[in-house]
Amino acid sequence: SCTRTLFESEILTRSPSGKLYLALILKQLGRGDRGGYQDSIRRPSSAHINNLLVYVADNVSEIVTGCYTGDLEFAMDGVLTIQSIFECSKRISDDSSDAKAATTSFGKKLSDVSHKLLKEHWPEETKMNKSNVGKLLTLFLEHSTDRMSSLTSLVNDVLLELPHTEKCKGPVENYPTCSSSSFGSYYTVVISYLWKELVQLFDCDTKNPAVAKKMFETMAELIDFLQSLFDLTRENECLAKKAILLQQLKFGSKFIETFVAKAIPFFQVHFEQHQDTIFELIRRMQKNCRQMYAIIAHGKREKDANLAKEGPRAKKCLELFIHKVKSLLKKNRCMTAMWTKTLTAKDIDGSALSDEEGTTQSDDSDAGSEEDEEEEVKVKDEEEEEDDSESDDEED
Repeated sequence: SCTRTLFESEILTRSPSGKLYLALILKQLGRGDRGGYQDSIRRPSSAHINNLLVYVADNVSEIVTGCYTGDLEFAMDGVLTIQSIFECSKRISDDSSDAKAATTSFGKKLSDVSHKLLKEHWPEETKMNKSNVGKLLTLFLEHSTDRMSSLTSLVNDVLLELPHTEKCKGPVENYPTCSSSSFGSYYTVVISYLWKELVQLFDCDTKNPAVAKKMFETMAELIDFLQSLFDLTRENECLAKKAILLQQLKFGSKFIETFVAKAIPFFQVHFEQHQDTIFELIRRMQKNCRQMYAIIAHGKREKDANLAKEGPRAKKCLELFIHKVKSLLKKNRCMTAMWTKTLTAKDIDGSALSDEEGTTQSDDSDAGSEEDEEEEVKVKDEEEEEDDSESDDEED
């Protein structure tokens, strides 16, 4: 913690004299060299300080991961020290490519160390929560050099594996830090980074046809991951805790808001060349929307204050999704590909509710009517069009 305090001090990175003192301290920490202020005449460059920081970061990393300590709290002190080194490097680095590369390398080390600790076996009495496991997951994903690959691993190899353990209690074989007690930390971090990755996806020239195909592929993966996370609680009652349902509404809403704000205009630009792909992505998104409708209704039936508070925002973005999709297809003269129907009231596990349960209302006047919540726009495929010719649903 003393070392971390040094790296967190902005005084040592704000002025030339401060940087000189920092360089002298780093020499002693990393190499054991002792020297005084009077022994150093030249002002240390950013590259020189970064090189000295490497020694300290390597030493801390070796202490934390080089051998089994059995003490997660001690390991977290090491991780936070590496994070402080990363932040220190950002403050002292200039705009040169070498400086940026050095800072990036500290971020990579931070991600690698966090990942290794997540896969470590810790004593049974170790308490795992958002302050340790959640922090490690955040650092692992935030500084990952391939975040999509990391998300793929966390969804497929960790979260989706928990239900295959005895009574969903875990731990997951390859990630012993994931168990029923730490599931919430894993779930919250992963679903939040699905949204962040969708936001980052559009930080490029979205009008360039050359990048469109890759963007569509990545978008499909993110939507599928979101659906997988929703299916976890739908198919496993023991995982459908109130806190998890709240995260689904919170980040599901953010995901849909970004989809509406960024993806729909992107679809408009590339509609002619990628019409079928766009229809398929909308279909997949609607599966997530249906589950969010079920969670909103569940919160009203259970009179859950937190779900009720998040419900209006979720409902608004779901309605906006329907509106924008209709508008997109209207602009491209594809309204015959859409229809509106009243959804069957379902519980969060996908089971149909009785008429009495389905019409039960909350006292919350801002929640809207049950009929409004069950309206959905659905993209037809060929088989559905045949079935719809015999139904009484009204086409738009």
